Amino acid sequence: MLRDDLLITETMAQKLKRTLSLAECIFFGVGSILGAGIYTIVGKVAGFAGNMTWLAFLVASLTALLTAFSYAELSAVYPKAGGEYVYTKKAMGEKIGTGVGFIIALNGIISGATVAVGFGGYLVKLVDTPIVIAALGIIALIFLVNLSGIRESSIINIIFTLIEFSGLVLVIIAAFPKIGSVNLLEGAESGKASVLMAASLGFFAFIGFEEIVKLAEETKNPQKTIPRALFVASAIVTIMYFIVAVSAVSALPVEKLAASSSPLSDIAEDGLGTTAGLIIIIIALFSTSNTILSNMLGSSRVIYDMAKEVKIMGVFQRVSKRQTPYAALILILVVMSAFALIGKIEVIAMIANLFIFITFFTINLSVILLRQSDPQKVRPFKIPLNVNNMPIISFLGMAMTLLLFGFNVYILIS
Repeated sequence: MLRDDLLITETMAQKLKRTLSLAECIFFGVGSILGAGIYTIVGKVAGFAGNMTWLAFLVASLTALLTAFSYAELSAVYPKAGGEYVYTKKAMGEKIGTGVGFIIALNGIISGATVAVGFGGYLVKLVDTPIVIAALGIIALIFLVNLSGIRESSIINIIFTLIEFSGLVLVIIAAFPKIGSVNLLEGAESGKASVLMAASLGFFAFIGFEEIVKLAEETKNPQKTIPRALFVASAIVTIMYFIVAVSAVSALPVEKLAASSSPLSDIAEDGLGTTAGLIIIIIALFSTSNTILSNMLGSSRVIYDMAKEVKIMGVFQRVSKRQTPYAALILILVVMSAFALIGKIEVIAMIANLFIFITFFTINLSVILLRQSDPQKVRPFKIPLNVNNMPIISFLGMAMTLLLFGFNVYILIS
């Protein structure tokens, strides 16, 4: 009987179910990006950039957008759940592909652990419970949600995304009467470099759009749907972050923003009263939960896809009767919980940035290398602005990624 069950598990649904539409992929992308980043780091970004916080977020969004073009082309050519692992393996070989796959999966896990600790920090303001216990609890709960299936995960993701989006709208409303009261071209004392340092830190708030490509094997018509979802999600978040950044520096002094562990809650409370601040805290709990959901889902799909080709990882390609990669999810549950025990939010966030910068550089390079090695390959989506079939946008993406990577390292060691 056990033998029969194993055969069923291994032969049924080794393919993931194609159930997701364009709208669901967009919601997944927006939910992944909007998550905990903007709720927790906008104040720290303001500490670097001053009233030019909006510019720091635009620089970060530009870097993300340039790389989104590379993701769009690669995801259209190779619509696989493994995402970055598949792309870099095709461009640079299995060893580098495997290394990048581990990096992106680990980045998702570390980011999820960081956000889980952030969840605990918010929950402490409502319920007297240790932060680490709260972090471990939310990780376990989100694990069960992911285990239940992609359809259930998608529905919860849409609900959470709408809730966190409404929280940002509430912050904008609270700050609206003060918009225009400050000089938005007044940066921090250290000048232009501070804007770039702020952008390197603020990039953490944009991590997540790349998770869309990992839904390729569960999306209808992925060659068209995934690229469209990438650009629409990125555009929505960029506009929202710009407005939130302007609202933040208009509503509160930069010094107060930089010192706050819950800056958006402080803005809402200052403009609309204590109840509004409490509402933002509650919404932040939904937001952090949604980010963990997205990170866990995305990382599990990378591990699942790698396991199909890396022999020693074979156990992680197993899927349940609900067609979810349960073995990969169990691994993520254990590792994410271990990182959550560390509890150093700022440091872990910056380390997560380093991993994602390395990944983005590699993704842009992969597009360039594949244009050379396989120029005849049919590309349902092809990056515009090419010189001798070389995508200028990908070269710009590499340059911007290296620039922000350097400032990220400088912040960590200074």
